[in-house]
Amino acid sequence: KALVWSSVFCFFIMSVWAMFMVEVVHPIISEPGLFDDCVQCQTAAGSVMNANLLLFKTVIAGDSWGLIAVPVIQAYPATAFIFIGSQVTLVFG
Repeated sequence: KALVWSSVFCFFIMSVWAMFMVEVVHPIISEPGLFDDCVQCQTAAGSVMNANLLLFKTVIAGDSWGLIAVPVIQAYPATAFIFIGSQVTLVFG
């Protein structure tokens, strides 16, 4: 019973970070120029479900940090708050 509720709570918190990512990160990475060659970068934060998938891959599974998160953080350091904040709240929270 506790595992089910903790999973629901984790998905809720991840969805809040995903909404934040759609509002803040998507406009940045969808600008023409820096991420034109990365198709997944442009669609990863396009919707809340895609952003949830991105957060699940990077934060929960620990996969694909170098594919999207690291280049976005290097280009726009302020976005580190979203990626690192989501990791801190989901892993340690």
